[in-house]
Order: sequence, then C-alpha cells, then structure tokens
Amino acid sequence: MLSNLIVPVLNRYDLLQDLFNSIDEPIGELIVIDNGGEADALFFPSLAEEVHFIQLPSNLGVAASWNLGIKLLPNHTRWFFASNDMQFMPGAMKELSHAARDEVTLTGDVPHWQCFAIGDTVVEEIGLFDEALYPAYFEDNDYRRRAEAAGFNVRMLPIKTTHQNSSTIKSDDFYNARNSVTFAYNAHYYRDKVGKGDMSEGGWKLHRRREASWDKPR
Repeated sequence: MLSNLIVPVLNRYDLLQDLFNSIDEPIGELIVIDNGGEADALFFPSLAEEVHFIQLPSNLGVAASWNLGIKLLPNHTRWFFASNDMQFMPGAMKELSHAARDEVTLTGDVPHWQCFAIGDTVVEEIGLFDEALYPAYFEDNDYRRRAEAAGFNVRMLPIKTTHQNSSTIKSDDFYNARNSVTFAYNAHYYRDKVGKGDMSEGGWKLHRRREASWDKPR
C-alpha cells in the first residue's frame, strides 16, 4: 500500500485516466493537482481510499505542484509521485512502496523522475523543490544534486512503467513554442545555481513566473 500518490496534470486527461486504470495497489490519499482546469469526466481508482482533486485557476508548475502535495500531507513519512502520462506495470507500485524515509527513490526506467518517492528525513534536511524553476525542467536535477550533496542516497528501484514521452508539449503548438523558451531559461538558472554552489531550495519569483509562463491567452 502507498500512503499517498501525488499527480500533477496540465493536459492530456486521457493519459491521466490510463494512469488511474493501471493502479493495482491501495492508496491512502490520492492527490491530483489540476493545473489545466479542463478536466471532463474522470473515473477515479477504486483502490484510492480518499481522492482530492484540486483544480487551480492557473498553472503552478511542476515544482510547486510537488511541493503542494507534500505540504497538504505534512504528517506523512514518505511522499509518492507519478507523472500523469505514465502507467504502472503490474507490481510496480508494490516495488515503489519499499521507498525509505532517508532516501530519494526513483524508477529504474527512463525518465527516472516519472515515478519517485521522497522521505521526510530528506525534506526536513534540504527542503522542497525550487519553484523558481518554472513551470518545468531542471527541478529534478536540482533536487537530486542537493540531496546527494547533503549525503542522502538516491536509489533506483526496478519499478516498471510505460511513459508517453513529452505528451504535454507534443499535444499542442502553443506548449511546444513555449517549451523552447522555458528550457533555455531554466537551464541558465540551474547552471548559475551549480556554479555558485547554491544548495538552497530557491523559491518562487514573480518575474520568472511571468517570463516562463505557459499560460494560454484567455
């Protein structure tokens, strides 16, 4: 059993449904953070004891969505995450449940952060994900770097999954265009942190939020 599962989503709710359909282990609390606000009919997994479907007025981004999941469940000892465009293969969730409190646990399949877990000992020591890396890219690299620098093990488990690579940007010309801007913008910020030896969790910045926006005109 997983005590929780945190899933951000921006679009491709059909793939989110495929993820739900692949769940084969009980989940205490399923938290879905809807950054796109366009969900229609979803059938939540019966193995989830509690479901929290949180619809947001704008896109928080990946790092902030992961952080929100942790903040909403502050008394949990481990937090489990999945991308909306992946599916668990049989037995993968049971393998994920072996994640330790003092480790960052990744799937052995590529991309490694499509499914992962973080223990409370790690969060207590190094903090949350850097929300300045908005809305996506390098937030995972930065967290791994900080965790390893603090002496925590980053362990890969044989968690078998399938994944629709880059489903967000491939599904929409707007996201595809913004993607090239965001990647370069966040790469520069990340390299600057590395160069300075900055191991902080950084934080949300208004100018970065505006300049890297994936918000569609309304």
